[in-house]
Amino acid sequence: MHVERLNVFDPRVPGENWWPFRVANKIHFPTQETVLKRELLLQPAQRWNQIDIMQSERNLRALGIFRKVELRSVPRQDGKLDLSLYAQDSWTTNVQFSLGTEGGDHFLTYGASEDNLFGYDKSISFLHSQIGPKIRNDLRYSDPRFLGSRFRLAPFYVHTHVGDSVGAHLYRPFFALESTHATGMEWNRSVDEDILYQNASERSKFLRRSRVVALSYGLRLDHDALLVQRVEGGWYSQSDQFYQTPATVGGLPEDRDMSGPTIAYSWVQPRYIKETYINKMERDEDFNLGNELKLFGGAMGSKIGSDRDRWIFNAVDQQGISLGPGRFALCQVGASGRMSAGKGENALLFANLNLFWKMPRLYPQTWVSHIEVNKGKNLDMENQVILGGDSGLRGYKNRSFSGDKSVLMNFENRFFFPGEYFHLLRFGGAAFFDSGWVAPERQGISWKDFKSDVGFGLRFSSTRSQTGDVVRFDLAYAVNDGPGRSRWVVSVRGRQAFQIFNSSTRSVRQSPSSRLQ
Repeated sequence: MHVERLNVFDPRVPGENWWPFRVANKIHFPTQETVLKRELLLQPAQRWNQIDIMQSERNLRALGIFRKVELRSVPRQDGKLDLSLYAQDSWTTNVQFSLGTEGGDHFLTYGASEDNLFGYDKSISFLHSQIGPKIRNDLRYSDPRFLGSRFRLAPFYVHTHVGDSVGAHLYRPFFALESTHATGMEWNRSVDEDILYQNASERSKFLRRSRVVALSYGLRLDHDALLVQRVEGGWYSQSDQFYQTPATVGGLPEDRDMSGPTIAYSWVQPRYIKETYINKMERDEDFNLGNELKLFGGAMGSKIGSDRDRWIFNAVDQQGISLGPGRFALCQVGASGRMSAGKGENALLFANLNLFWKMPRLYPQTWVSHIEVNKGKNLDMENQVILGGDSGLRGYKNRSFSGDKSVLMNFENRFFFPGEYFHLLRFGGAAFFDSGWVAPERQGISWKDFKSDVGFGLRFSSTRSQTGDVVRFDLAYAVNDGPGRSRWVVSVRGRQAFQIFNSSTRSVRQSPSSRLQ
């Protein structure tokens, strides 16, 4: 087996042998070879298995510390194959400072993080963020191979303007399709401020104190490489208490205590593809075009710590469709919620359709279409389905429209300029059209109520950064009236404007799903 490790900058590439880049390479701790080898599922003397090779690449990319990872087979004279691993590090030591705006909200962020501590793929970070009067200080540590095992340890501490949150996750996940078992535990205690919105303004505020404890153990059912089936059993406990503040208007959500056994089932059809220039620039991204089904449920009984007898459930089915080279669709449908005394609680039905269509032109470009439909039923009082500048409608203020059901459509042409500038940056742009609406409870969706916007923007991405995410500068014009006097909205933000799945329900606290998938 041959391993080629490259630092952040490659001196053999013209222009990368410049003294600032050499200094950066000396400061950066290259990823240890043991980190690379431990993620490989194919070991010496084993029979060549392309699925294991693809899964190994995905595992390495999922670490988030590499710019490029590639596994190749090299024929030998004796007819056997050698495995060649090529990996180039990304820059993982980050001092963060950013100012920006999105949907009328201004934000400030600063902090520092190291996500490949001494080259051993451990991370530690501190981040301060402020959006308006909301302040958050976040301290986190992560070790994906705790004490050299397959367990992942992730403790955290968060201090906000309303209180402290602390917790830890310890999991041994299904790290490969062939993994026979997984186990995990989670504990967290949090204090948050819930805010209800109406027409982009705060309508009511209250405090929420929560505690979650979860234990789980999962098994793979068979050894079919074309359909991976898993079952899981565990215990889940959640407690939520709500408290008034001077800004509370109206009543409070009902306190909830839930505790009981859980069971889950899933299958995965592994049909993974590797693409670039989808949500990121240049970076390889993995998408599964096979079917993925995940079912999770639990009996929360009054005799075992719950305030009443309840059933919790969460079900998601996802399917990819190949439409040709560089062209594919991702579809998802799902439901989550609770049942008590024959009535649904905090129920949410959702469906998503995403189309990605790469066009062969002088420069890379990808047409992206996103359509989502969400319908809530008896949502908990602290939950709202929300659309606005930070959730897919770029021409309107953040949280402009709220209710319990929504439709959102995004159409965007993402184009990427050729060439890497200063061996650090890539640039691109986008033209877009957004349209959607949120309806309140007991009111239906009507096409005449839809709010739309059009706009264009610039994009750039650091080719040496850890995530490879884009930073976007968008200028959007609201076709219809909305909260605020101006129809022009400028956004400067470090992520795409909408999610592939469920942009308008990000603030809805759904029933839990499997922790081990």
